[in-house]
Amino acid sequence: MPRRPDRARLPADPPAIDLPALLATLLLAAAVAAAVAVAMVRLTQPDPPRIASVRLGELTARFALDVAGHDGSEEAAASEARRWASALQDALRNVAERHRVVLLPARAIAAGAVDLTPEVEAALARTLEAPAAGDAMAPAGARP
Repeated sequence: MPRRPDRARLPADPPAIDLPALLATLLLAAAVAAAVAVAMVRLTQPDPPRIASVRLGELTARFALDVAGHDGSEEAAASEARRWASALQDALRNVAERHRVVLLPARAIAAGAVDLTPEVEAALARTLEAPAAGDAMAPAGARP
């Protein structure tokens, strides 16, 4: 004869599940998790770079006029152009890092960007003057 389960061993009635309370708890937990995820993404990502403009055509035209006014050989003009281009590159990098911006030519921007041409021009002048000041200094081994 098969054995019948003893009624004493069977649990009484399973506990009743309050379905609305369970769903509300799950929705609340999901909302809190989503809010925490959004906050973490916003707090951990750096700010996007801003855009600023530079009137490169104006700077280049000024340099070309300065070089055209000097009498000299083609080699001297080419050397000066290379020195100016290197100084311009350094000035653009320094201004972009200082302001934490991406510099674009003014013609590439429709409107709304800050124009940093005066600052680039000042940085370019400082960069170009630095070697000239260094040339006037005494040699490393000389005493004043």
